[in-house]
This record gives sequence, C-alpha cells and structure tokens, in this order.
Amino acid sequence: MFNIDPAIIEIFGVSAGLLVLISFLMKGERKIRYINIIGSLIFIIYGVLIGSLSVTLLNVGLTLVHIVKLSRKGETEV
Repeated sequence: MFNIDPAIIEIFGVSAGLLVLISFLMKGERKIRYINIIGSLIFIIYGVLIGSLSVTLLNVGLTLVHIVKLSRKGETEV
C-alpha cells in the first residue's frame, strides 16, 4: 500500500503501544486521556500504514471517546 520501510512502520506501532502503556502508569484522568489520545492517533497512522481497518477504526473510536469524555469533564481532575 505505502512504500515505507517496514522498520519505520513498526516504530509507529511500538511507539503507540508504549504511550498507551505509559499513560496507565500516570495519575490523573486528564493526563491519562491526553496521552491515550496521542497513542491512539499514532495507532491510527500505524493502522493506515499496515492497511488494517480494525486497528484504524478502533483507535478512531477510542480517540473520539477520550475527546468527548474530556470535553464533558471540564477542568475537574480525578
């Protein structure tokens, strides 16, 4: 699909996974959600690069959920 070095594509996947993992080690719902959004966005890129509709759609959904939850939460942090 894309003419990109497979090692570069794998870096996207590993980076996204590490960001999501790191976010769960953090305190504060807002921080967790922001880091998860970044990880999900990178996973979307990864999903597109590997041609995986399931990875792409899941992470689009997760990103939207995090954005909605953050917008409803306001400035309150758990």
